[in-house]
Amino acid sequence: MAANSTIRVTDLNFNSIKSNLKAFLRGKPEFTDYDFEGSGLSQILDLLTYNTYYNAVYTNLVGNEMFLDSAQIRNNVVARAKMLGYTPTSARSASATLNVTITPSTNLNSVTINSNTLFTSTLDGIQYKFTTPDTYVLTRESGYSSNTVTIKEGEPITQKFTVNTSTSQRFILDNANADTTSIKIRVQTSSANTAKRTFTEATNIVDVQANSQVYFIQENEDGKYELLFGDGILGKALDNGNIVISDYRVTNGSIVNGANNFVAPSTLGGQSTFTVSVANSAFGGANAESIESVKFNAPKSFQRQNRAVISNDYKRTILAEAPDVQAVSVWGGEDNDPPIYGKVYIAAKPTSGNLLSDQRKAELVTLLTTKNVVTISPTFVDATFLYVVPTIKVRYNVAATSLLASAISDKVATAVLNFETSQLSLFDKKFRESDFIASVTESDQSILGANITYRMMKRFTPNQNVTTSYSIAFNNGISNPHAGHYGAVSSTSFTFQNQTCFLDDDGNGVLRIYYLDSQNNKTYLNTSAGTVNYSTGLVNIKSVVITSSSTIEVSTKPAINDIAPARNMILLISKAAIDVINDSTGATESSVTNVTTAGTTETIQSETSQILSTGSTGGVTNLVY
Repeated sequence: MAANSTIRVTDLNFNSIKSNLKAFLRGKPEFTDYDFEGSGLSQILDLLTYNTYYNAVYTNLVGNEMFLDSAQIRNNVVARAKMLGYTPTSARSASATLNVTITPSTNLNSVTINSNTLFTSTLDGIQYKFTTPDTYVLTRESGYSSNTVTIKEGEPITQKFTVNTSTSQRFILDNANADTTSIKIRVQTSSANTAKRTFTEATNIVDVQANSQVYFIQENEDGKYELLFGDGILGKALDNGNIVISDYRVTNGSIVNGANNFVAPSTLGGQSTFTVSVANSAFGGANAESIESVKFNAPKSFQRQNRAVISNDYKRTILAEAPDVQAVSVWGGEDNDPPIYGKVYIAAKPTSGNLLSDQRKAELVTLLTTKNVVTISPTFVDATFLYVVPTIKVRYNVAATSLLASAISDKVATAVLNFETSQLSLFDKKFRESDFIASVTESDQSILGANITYRMMKRFTPNQNVTTSYSIAFNNGISNPHAGHYGAVSSTSFTFQNQTCFLDDDGNGVLRIYYLDSQNNKTYLNTSAGTVNYSTGLVNIKSVVITSSSTIEVSTKPAINDIAPARNMILLISKAAIDVINDSTGATESSVTNVTTAGTTETIQSETSQILSTGSTGGVTNLVY
């Protein structure tokens, strides 16, 4: 047999396969110098090639679907995740909190709002159902009032299964949008015996005994959720004729977040006179976990083994079990500034908005305390924001574009916004100057270069008419080339001693307060208003009484233009200014003074309100992180 009669199997495209088959046949004496292209045998070769090609593709697909990293079909991804003990999170119902006051027609000891009391809300012309998941008792002592009435979005569903042990039976919930956190399982003895037992979801297999009344849940091949019960060894087995009663909500997921207008039923607790107002708008709604999220979270869940010990355990637990949370930052109390032992600090950014509600924080604390070390207390803090303020001057070649300077300015503004969205806006996302310059210069082919300067900015709302000290932590070095090089710190205006005042520094680490006279000359009212640590980026304002209540912006020039966030800090871009300059004439042909970004429009409660406030001589100390 000729040496070239061996078939090569490494080439898997159509032409290569056909060429290999021809080469194999030419190695046979019967086909030496045979003209395959001019014969009917060519059609047979095509057929064989197609068959080989299809089988190769199919085999590759099968091979890919066997592994979690490469699988693309959801059913296969879920199956691989199941081997790691991971169940994808279901859709989640949005929650809202209401203030409710009822005026009974008679003098009652209490008024009861039953579970599944229906409220409605309309968004974009579509009506959504909200119900109370629990029963609320409003007592006479409370004035028949409560500010913690929770309502959950979704349609309450009751689904029943009759157990038949003689067949292979599956208990599958009918709707793929079932919120698995809302599932309540009761098992009725039989149709003749209505006694019921409550079964709870098994979250830790170590605790499951032979008689444990638990159920398990998994996603099936159709994307629906299936209930599983014990076999008498791992969990209590069901008996023939038992009736499984499953109550759950079918939700619309994230689309309902933000709902804040609710229509109450005609009566509450049997009373027709009542008032209802919104304490917290709807939040926490989420869609079922995506394929990519499952592939990412399943191995991490296996690693943490349903525990929260190290910081990454806390992070992965929240991301895996709270789909409404987009990003998490966790640090131990020993790494806090100042150190506080016995605590782990958590900052979480929701997928919608920037701050978690107090109710959602409390829910997540409850979740974590079932998994963490007893001696460690999880504590949530809000995200804080450090704003990067760029001043951008781009030069462009008029001959290289038909666009007006204003259109080029729009392109640069879009690039700035896209950079903020893709490169910042989350914990641990650094501002890298080289990447930012590239995004600006590549926004249009006519741009020849860019000259960009930067400032860092923090915002805070002062305690009006109260002697207060403020610590403003930039957590990045402040530019101060030499002693006495003043002008590193500046601020927007505020009222102090009945004057419209500003902040600056003397270049030697001393903060000052001044106002501008009629000639725009600085007149200092306080030449020792605080301190500036140029190396750490900490600005302290000492014991001042500010009589204006509007937000104050304090800005500094960074020592280096690569800016990094710390702990619960998120970087955003604010007040970006753009000048478009004709490279030929040197004339500025378009100017934008304030590009609209998330950092420009970002409004949160005072950053000082969620951090430590401690009594001190002369007033209050607020730390603005």
